[in-house]
Amino acid sequence: METIKISQSFLKDYNEYKGDNYCGLQLKAKYFDDVEFPSSDAMDLGMYFEYKATNTLPKNNKVPEAKISYAGTKRESISAPYKRADESAKFFKDICDAHNIEIIETGLKLESDNKVGTLDIWGKVDGKPAIIDLKYSGLIDDKWNDRGFDEESLHYKEQLLVQAIQYKMLVHECYGLDYDDFDFYFLVFDSRKVKNVKFLKIILDKDRYSLHETFVESIFKQINALNINKDLLPKPQINRCAECPIRDNCEFKVEVPLIKEIYCG
Repeated sequence: METIKISQSFLKDYNEYKGDNYCGLQLKAKYFDDVEFPSSDAMDLGMYFEYKATNTLPKNNKVPEAKISYAGTKRESISAPYKRADESAKFFKDICDAHNIEIIETGLKLESDNKVGTLDIWGKVDGKPAIIDLKYSGLIDDKWNDRGFDEESLHYKEQLLVQAIQYKMLVHECYGLDYDDFDFYFLVFDSRKVKNVKFLKIILDKDRYSLHETFVESIFKQINALNINKDLLPKPQINRCAECPIRDNCEFKVEVPLIKEIYCG
């Protein structure tokens, strides 16, 4: 069997699976069978923004299209969220000019012995090599959500920081650059307000790299020891099953909520 390498998105979903918050059959479908899962409205909007900003196609290689309001009437026009995305994409180009951002490559896929990842942008910021990860988010100022970009709480949010750690490690391993010789940035655009943008340079303690490598190597060994067709277990839940693209042929799907016992000693 081909060796399975670990992406940062797989790490997140596998952790959810181990914590009983993700179905093993969905994990198999998404990462091993290349089943395309339905995207949310927020994801569609983000893919549209990134395509308009960098001309990068999403993983399905389909050109994102703007959603239309009042279709078929005299008032037909691009919906307001997509108009903002267009304006944000133009503003991205202004930011590139202001910060002397040079885009060398978009959608750059990197692989090491046990890791894999795709960089939104590999380039330079004011002459220094850099990874830039674009985000188009309604959580730009959110302190409490795990995916919120409030600056004071960001250093606690491993769901976000794992991306910076993994991508910096991949560049280090693939190109031999010292960690201090290139930077990682989140460039975060507010999906509700065009001029609310955060350009965040993520500075990581070097201990994080060794801890992450230990973690990745553990997951790498676990996954490559599994029988993918047998060992990933179904964990049905009504809301997951309702939107699952493999539900029609799944013998484990549920259509009403399961009873769960809550012990209150």
